[in-house]
Amino acid sequence: MADLRLAFRGWVRSGTYAAVPAGTLTDGRLTGRVELTLREQEAGEVAVEPVEFDLLGPGDAVSLRPGAVTRTMPAPGTLDFETTKSAYVELRAADLPWRYTPERASGERLRPWLVLVTARPGAGEASLQSGGTVTLTGSALAAHDLSRSARWAHVQEDADSPRPQLARLLSPRPLEAQTEYLAVLVPAFTPDGLPSWTVGTPSVTLPAHHWWTFRTAEEGDFPTLASRLHAGPADPTLGRAALGYPPVPAAEELSVRGALCPIGATDAPVDDPVADDVEQLTTPLTDPRRPVVGMPAYGDAWVADPSDTTWGVTFRRDPRHRAVGGLGLAMGIDEQDQLADAAAAQAGALAAAAQRIRFLVTGLSAARGLWGRRLPADPVHRLAVLGPALGRLMTPAGVVLDRATADDRPLPPSLFSTAARRVLRPGPNRVAGAAPGAANPAAVLEAANRCPPLPDRGPKGSLHADDLAGRAGIEPLDDLLRAGGADPEERAKRLKELVERFDRSPYSDSTVEHFDQVMAQWVERAAQGQPLPLEQLLAILDPPGKPPDEEQLQLMLRGLRGEVREQPLTDAGKGLVTRPPRRPCRPVDLDRFAVDVAAAFDPTADRPFVVDRVLSLITGLDDQPLTPPELCPDLDIPAWQMLRDHAKDWLLPGAQQMDDDSVVAVETNPAFVDAFLLGLNTQTLGELRFRNIPVVAGCTPLRQFWARADTATGTYLDDIVGVHAWPVGSGLGTTAHQTPAASSADLVVVFRTPLFRRYPTTVVYLTAAPLVGGEPDWDGDPDLSARLLPAFQGSVTPDIVFFGFDLDPALGAGHWVVLEEPPQGFQFFNATTGPDGEPIPGVDAGPFHGATDGGAFADAAFADPYRVMIRGDALIAGG
Repeated sequence: MADLRLAFRGWVRSGTYAAVPAGTLTDGRLTGRVELTLREQEAGEVAVEPVEFDLLGPGDAVSLRPGAVTRTMPAPGTLDFETTKSAYVELRAADLPWRYTPERASGERLRPWLVLVTARPGAGEASLQSGGTVTLTGSALAAHDLSRSARWAHVQEDADSPRPQLARLLSPRPLEAQTEYLAVLVPAFTPDGLPSWTVGTPSVTLPAHHWWTFRTAEEGDFPTLASRLHAGPADPTLGRAALGYPPVPAAEELSVRGALCPIGATDAPVDDPVADDVEQLTTPLTDPRRPVVGMPAYGDAWVADPSDTTWGVTFRRDPRHRAVGGLGLAMGIDEQDQLADAAAAQAGALAAAAQRIRFLVTGLSAARGLWGRRLPADPVHRLAVLGPALGRLMTPAGVVLDRATADDRPLPPSLFSTAARRVLRPGPNRVAGAAPGAANPAAVLEAANRCPPLPDRGPKGSLHADDLAGRAGIEPLDDLLRAGGADPEERAKRLKELVERFDRSPYSDSTVEHFDQVMAQWVERAAQGQPLPLEQLLAILDPPGKPPDEEQLQLMLRGLRGEVREQPLTDAGKGLVTRPPRRPCRPVDLDRFAVDVAAAFDPTADRPFVVDRVLSLITGLDDQPLTPPELCPDLDIPAWQMLRDHAKDWLLPGAQQMDDDSVVAVETNPAFVDAFLLGLNTQTLGELRFRNIPVVAGCTPLRQFWARADTATGTYLDDIVGVHAWPVGSGLGTTAHQTPAASSADLVVVFRTPLFRRYPTTVVYLTAAPLVGGEPDWDGDPDLSARLLPAFQGSVTPDIVFFGFDLDPALGAGHWVVLEEPPQGFQFFNATTGPDGEPIPGVDAGPFHGATDGGAFADAAFADPYRVMIRGDALIAGG
């Protein structure tokens, strides 16, 4: 139980059972005894009397409440449960398995009153009856010896879990492979407290408190299957296929590397007689009278003469790569319907896109003809003509019309409507009586773009403060208050007059003395030109209502001694100044606005706005000119799957000769990938054009072979770039043909084992062995958190699977290959040996068989998650 903080206990139940003196039963119930003490408080008399009581027994439990069983292992209906693991149920109440047991505990040993039985209905071991009962027969009963049932129940304690305690009932029966089982929860005791059956009981019918069915898989479990893995021999023929060339009988037999091939392997040169014969066969024949059908010219769909390229010459003289190209061509024929359907699905919107482009081109042509002849030359007049379209002209900040006619703009939205255009259109009935130029749209826009004048300072016929000031021969009060800052001596004099006129009679001597001190300070500050707290001073010296009482005056004076808000003397009057109304108004720069709007509509520009607008609605077109669009379908179809489905021997030649449970290391063959995809794309392009699916010239629709996963986007990465981008002087399999994700050969680990068929979610990864003196230290603990996960994976057959890693194959000798058992919840072994008699890895037979209570048995039978590590140097030749 590494890294798990679990503890198992044999039983748990109420402390009431501690009052049971012996294991005597009364009608199947344990009898408890306690001494009851009665004490009379006043007289001090005490009476002690033993009292006996019965505890509920198995006969009192009729059924389980809904929800009492919280989990079953395996889940109901499972079809591939492991034969070496125990079926079990988990119960919500931790004490439920022992709550009605008619026995006392002996240390950690206590038999439960409920047991889980697994029986084979097909063998006649169990049958469910009406009324919620089940009949169990001899072999099922014999496999569940109730004298050992204390081992089958335990309490699991886990402080890190939301449920710190849970009860579990195991079935101890070893399971047979590919067999249907009924798991049923039945009482282990009769109502009178006796065992429900013994080893020799032929059959018994019991209440079925809970039941479900499941089926087992074939023999073995993850530890058993994983422990059988071993490094396979570095067979130099694995990944190679023999290829004869009958036209030249004396030629030596050739060897062709498959898609997966031996690490470090290369292709030997082809004998000249063979190369010359192939070149003669592949040289196109010409006849001026009629066309001649000859051998496929691989590459002519992308370059005018493939023989002018290094990679193209290979297909003219090397039968091995030409055979691989023909293999790809054959896959294109076999999968033509799938490929054509996938391309047609991508081309489904091509007609709609073409229609949009046709409408765009037609509209631009008409608009360019009208733009210079029908639009006014004056920019503002042109703005009026384009005004009705402003409501549909979008910017990142919003609709143009809304911005030009916002609340702080003088232009009304209705001025840009079609109705306004009709009103201002020249005609005798509308503008005949108007002044010359009054209906000019540009003039109307300019007039409407002026902010309204501010109102007069005072309504006509009413007096204003400035009028009174003028009649009195003094400067305007507004200007005086607005200027502020009278002569300091004058301010001090006026403040002193107010202080002297203050009526002191209602106040006590101490208050008057305090008043004089405070006011003397503020008179002195006024004389120095300092700002005054005018509102606070006037509230005392010249209050609008009755003067403050003594308590109020004391508070106001203390306020003047503390932190006060200073205010110039004239600030009080500034509120009387007549201000213009707050009416924000920002005229629009009509000239600039007209130029910007015209630029947005101008069809004569190099790249009119409408072109980007329309093309932005069409995806999948790269730098599309305004011509009927053509498609370069990107078919997201891994080509290796075609090879597996139609010619699996070419995926890994010799794979069928691998030993059972063997593991080998190979590498990808980029030259095979290039040749295969070249043939596949050659056939696919011809088929798409034959089916009238428009394909752009130079397109490479299939660029994936291994289906390399891109975890960031959840898509697959290409293995090759487009064939049109292959350099003239590059050979097959060079990095110039590959994408960065597929650059160079990759390490591939191949397994022949039923493990991945049984456990498809097994985690496989590489981790580097620690280095000592520059060499791998296989005895040191590797950093398992530094994982290199597979870039791709697949299968040749259900039992032959491979995992590809983005790693130089030669570096694989310094890495561990790690397999981790997929998490399946807590599991417990039901035996220490498998059906073949071999010990099950991870089970200690001594504690397993010697445990007498449920806690010890659960600890011994607990199935730790299993991890297998294989040294990389054992998989690579020379390691």
